[in-house]
Amino acid sequence: MRLLFLAVVCGGLLARADSGLSIQKPHAISPFDRTFGIGAYATGWHGAYGGAGVGGRLRVEPLSWLGVDLFGEALLVQAPNGIRHDHPIGFNLYLPFRLGGVARVRPLLGMCVVASFIEPTQPRAPRADDVLVGAHLGAGLELAMGSRLTFFAEGKAVVWVGHDRTVGGWTGAVGNEVQPFVVGQAQLGLMFHL
Repeated sequence: MRLLFLAVVCGGLLARADSGLSIQKPHAISPFDRTFGIGAYATGWHGAYGGAGVGGRLRVEPLSWLGVDLFGEALLVQAPNGIRHDHPIGFNLYLPFRLGGVARVRPLLGMCVVASFIEPTQPRAPRADDVLVGAHLGAGLELAMGSRLTFFAEGKAVVWVGHDRTVGGWTGAVGNEVQPFVVGQAQLGLMFHL
């Protein structure tokens, strides 16, 4: 009888102690809470000239309200009588604004330089290479696809400054004066957050 009484009392105490405890699941970490990231994307230009290619970026968000993307791209660009390939490298500064737990918008601005090369299709025609400098302004939308992966879409207006390489038709030379070129750029890609 004493044993039965002891079992009932101990069972009641354990039940009372258990009812006061709650087991919490660990909070899932958002990719937007991570400081570093690496990404890849497809990109296209349209405007003063058109082109398409791929890019990669490294991301760091040192503050909750400021981030930096360092990027490099490789594009094929429409060129008369030749094949032109451009290689922009640069940076974006952006302000991340969350829209709920799984999305955010990112107004951005930045600068870059472009190594631009035209390979002529005519035999023994000279190359027409140049370096352009650009500035851009745009915005992006980023969607979380788990605790480390996001999908992003961005649009930018880009102003390049460089030499005209179509002076007098196809000559393989650059013009003497620097002039602006305006293009729109779209990007779609994935970012892996470290």
